[in-house]
Amino acid sequence: MGNMIFAVPAALLGKLAWTSIRTGSEWTRHRQWDAVATNVAIGAVLASVAAGLAAKALPFRS
Repeated sequence: MGNMIFAVPAALLGKLAWTSIRTGSEWTRHRQWDAVATNVAIGAVLASVAAGLAAKALPFRS
């Protein structure tokens, strides 16, 4: 049960990171490069936090 404390937020943050990166790529057609950079940066931060939480959610192996 303790692993779910980290797994659920990791999954939600991963989905939010993907949405942010995808939204950033959609701004390229409007040539809004500051919005692209901002959304990709936010996506990268959220993805790194999600990866850290997912690593904590994995059970220890010997």
